[in-house]
Amino acid sequence: MQTETDSVAERTVQAVATTTKTDPTDLPPLYDAIDPDALAGVVNGMTRGEVVFTYADCRVTVTGEGSITVEPDGVGYRGAESRSVGD
Repeated sequence: MQTETDSVAERTVQAVATTTKTDPTDLPPLYDAIDPDALAGVVNGMTRGEVVFTYADCRVTVTGEGSITVEPDGVGYRGAESRSVGD
């Protein structure tokens, strides 16, 4: 469940975990893919646009509106589907 205090980094990890059916603690650290503070700074400052990066073998898109879309590459994950997580 998302709360108002969930950071964009926490929501990103949770979205990838949900999509890949993986426990969040089993995922690699987000900072291996992108600086969480920089991600938050960019996303929080955007009114339009998106940030796209690869994390845990997934293509992650975070928009200025706060939605997070995860598209797994299909390698190593059990029946994962693309999901979008909104604000």
